[in-house]
Amino acid sequence: MNYKYITAALLLGGTLLSTSCSDDFAELNSDPSSITNPDVRFLFTQCEAKFQPGDYAQWFGGFNDLSTWSQTTVSSGGNTSRSNRPTEEANGCGYEVNEVLRYTNEIRYQISKMSDKEKKMYEYIQYLCHPLLVYLSIQDSDLYGSRQYTEAEQARYTNPPLLLPKYDTQEELLEVWLKELNQTIDYISTHEINDVLGSQDFIYKGDVKQWAKLANSLKLKIAARLINKDRKRAFNIVKEACENPAGLILTTEDDVVYNKGKFDNNWNNDINVGVGSKHLIDFLVKNQDPRLFYFFQKNDYNSNVVQAYFDQNRGMPSYVEANVISEKGKDGKKVFKEWKAPGEPWVRYYGLPVEIGAKQKTEYDDYFDSKDSLFVLYNKEGAKKTYYPCSYRNQEMVKGLLTYTYPDAPNVNPEQDKEQYGWYGLYYSAAESNLILSEFTLLGATWKNQKSAQDYFSAGVEASVRGYDLVAGKNHIPYYDTTYKKDKHDVSIKLQEKWVEELLKKDSYKLTGNKKDDLEKVYVQQYLHYFNAPIDQFVNMLRSGVPQKNSKVLPRLEFDKQLGDAFSIPRRFPVSEPLESDLLYDITIEAYKAQGFTYSGTNSKNPETLQHERVWMDKENPSLGYGPKE
Repeated sequence: MNYKYITAALLLGGTLLSTSCSDDFAELNSDPSSITNPDVRFLFTQCEAKFQPGDYAQWFGGFNDLSTWSQTTVSSGGNTSRSNRPTEEANGCGYEVNEVLRYTNEIRYQISKMSDKEKKMYEYIQYLCHPLLVYLSIQDSDLYGSRQYTEAEQARYTNPPLLLPKYDTQEELLEVWLKELNQTIDYISTHEINDVLGSQDFIYKGDVKQWAKLANSLKLKIAARLINKDRKRAFNIVKEACENPAGLILTTEDDVVYNKGKFDNNWNNDINVGVGSKHLIDFLVKNQDPRLFYFFQKNDYNSNVVQAYFDQNRGMPSYVEANVISEKGKDGKKVFKEWKAPGEPWVRYYGLPVEIGAKQKTEYDDYFDSKDSLFVLYNKEGAKKTYYPCSYRNQEMVKGLLTYTYPDAPNVNPEQDKEQYGWYGLYYSAAESNLILSEFTLLGATWKNQKSAQDYFSAGVEASVRGYDLVAGKNHIPYYDTTYKKDKHDVSIKLQEKWVEELLKKDSYKLTGNKKDDLEKVYVQQYLHYFNAPIDQFVNMLRSGVPQKNSKVLPRLEFDKQLGDAFSIPRRFPVSEPLESDLLYDITIEAYKAQGFTYSGTNSKNPETLQHERVWMDKENPSLGYGPKE
């Protein structure tokens, strides 16, 4: 970095500030009450913009841990004996609600100062903040238990300033969440609202009825977390939500599809998103589930690359070649003819084993190229070019603005996709509502106009597929809009209707009337749907015990076959002891002690500690891999 340019810029800035901006600073340093009131419409837009269920820090650290423990992804170097230990970056998860809470409190404050006439126009806006707050607060609490929420971000609005906010327990938060969601639903249903937001509300464009649906649907998310804690209460919450005239998000038209702007990339930094686990990808390929294409990227071994391996007489991973039909050319070398069934695009997806130390085992040489020969070809100058046979998480589904280079033979000038698009994320979805309702129907909950578990189940699976396809198209992920023109065997991953029709006929996607088996299938589909929401996926795994061991649908495998359950997987993230000089020290330590958390020393990050010391909502849940409590 060139520091002299920074110094010059500061000097220049100082000169400018000393003249034309002096009056502005005088105004800013005046009594805060004399500053012009901000427009609450713009504050709400900022509130939406700060709504970030998965930011860079989370994907960089904590989400990788959660995805490893959920067995959806594996490090490209394979899992190790330390894969059950939270990384230092894991603490990037949590505290995501604070920014939204800050803007919400300001909106409430500004509205409280308005005249009755102004309040009538604007006061509904503060209630639209509640679903955003609850959504984020649930996820924060999932990982850490008690949180600062009801008294947080209040210093500006209290006299004397509230600088030492208390920790709300999960039990207390549950009541706060339900209260806030009900306030939103009740206000919208009992007031005539003339929307003043319009496009300033970039999620629902000021359609307040959609906000009421979202608030009502989030109650299902809360009820699901209570299923083993207080089943009667969970049933009542679901019944109340299903019978509320506000309705639920049950069709993809109502999904929360999040996009902050044409050129907003979510965040710019690259992340290591991991490689799909072998047994998960095998399951998706076997059932020809189109979500495979939106969860993971095609590998580098297209027909041109395979032909280049044949031309150079080099070996390739056996599982790739097993899907190739070739014939012998005039020169005696193999010639690529076509892919074996099911063909492109299904044959371009392979995953890594989750077993600890797989990279060091000869049976997995084809997955890690221990001899440094299977993943490489050479160009005319003798330079090595590497190709990767397995499938990474589809990074453009979690962030935008990536340059994708299409794989090709070593001596071919590769084409690139450099187009810039704003990022679209699928947050609360009709799939989530329907799959939760299928679960609760199987468990015995009842409500008016209830459908069958199969109806909700099929609707949930289809909504999940279509929801992921929608954002995949809007994100213009590789191979969606167009095929790679230089590979005549390439096939687009854009959803085909026949894929949906055939998927719903598969055994793993149909209920049979056997309650235990049907519950497992529902939980597997919830697990799949939450693929791009690692916290929800992790919590779903904790509360359901699914994927379960020895499953005939989608099993949970042993990380270490010798250690078995002794290879402990955390059920929450570690908490850290604040400095004794921290004003919040006593409050924070008391919150840890009340939950029975170890908070100091190396033992606070020990997997056994994090498995044993559960948050309140997790205490009655089954052990990992042991299936649901009926």
